[in-house]
Amino acid sequence: MRQSKYFLILIFVLSVFSFATPSYSKGGMMGEFGSFETVSGPLLLYPATDDINMRGNDSLEFRWKRFDELATDHYEFRLYKGYKTIESTLIFKQDFPSGTYPIKIPASQFEEGEVYTWSLTQVFQGGRKSDASFSAFKILNK
Repeated sequence: MRQSKYFLILIFVLSVFSFATPSYSKGGMMGEFGSFETVSGPLLLYPATDDINMRGNDSLEFRWKRFDELATDHYEFRLYKGYKTIESTLIFKQDFPSGTYPIKIPASQFEEGEVYTWSLTQVFQGGRKSDASFSAFKILNK
């Protein structure tokens, strides 16, 4: 009885720690049982649900919290007009090498009074991708 109690505690502790750390296995398959795990997307810092004053600026900087840069190959950046993140609203997309920070997008891409949504996906060495992160913002004036 005592051994089974310790065994259950060990299983619980191991399961908690396995969800707390990101997994970098290619294709998301872990072990022989085929459980699927994803890596959270980058934490977007700016613009993040902000009203943006672009008056006097020739570009807008996009910033995020970076982690595990040594394992990162590049970032997939997407900019959409409006809240919908679909192909017909995509106005700018580019892959940036991992050392590129922050990303600067020319002011000419933005219109006063419009809402934009940006997304960022971290792509690791070997091709594994994080989840995409999204944030919307509004251009108040240019």
